[in-house]
Amino acid sequence: MSKPRPPIYFIRHGETDWNRQGLIQGWTDIPLNARGHVQARAVAQALIGIPDFSPDYNFVVSPLLRARQTMGYMAEALALEPEQIAVEPAVQELGFGVWEGKPFWELKASATYPAHPEDRYSWRPERGESYEDGHIRINRWLDTLDRPTVVVAHGAIGRCLIAEIAGLQRRALVEQVMLQGYYCRLADGQAEWFDAKADAS
Repeated sequence: MSKPRPPIYFIRHGETDWNRQGLIQGWTDIPLNARGHVQARAVAQALIGIPDFSPDYNFVVSPLLRARQTMGYMAEALALEPEQIAVEPAVQELGFGVWEGKPFWELKASATYPAHPEDRYSWRPERGESYEDGHIRINRWLDTLDRPTVVVAHGAIGRCLIAEIAGLQRRALVEQVMLQGYYCRLADGQAEWFDAKADAS
């Protein structure tokens, strides 16, 4: 059973062109595309409409541009000062090493990629990181939290965060669907997703 934690609002960054093309991003610093900006703005507006939401929360963001651009809409909506936002390497995306820039289908078809989801938890790509590596750094970061927190990060590291809070097993962690244009409230051992109703037309 996971430890009690303050409530966390997790947001995956908005869409990028590499997301749209099905390419693996990892540490590669790709900006939001037009749809991603719309999604990020919608999530910011949805969050500030939550009754107990407060600018006194912790605000934490991955160092990568797509996450920082997404957090920028929250900063604008809440009139946050730069010093109120912590850029945190612990929530940076998992590194996918030699696979970055390649399509996901190619990775999944590779003989080096484990066939069974449980085995993917500890699989580490060349010059990259495993879910297990990400889980370790997320746990260290979680131990520093002292109040409700908003974190803008990424799909793979987000799976590690959600799995830790919600007590997911390895297979469920690896197969967790990570949505864009939504936010996820993590509290009391539960993960609940909310649609920000982004209109990307």
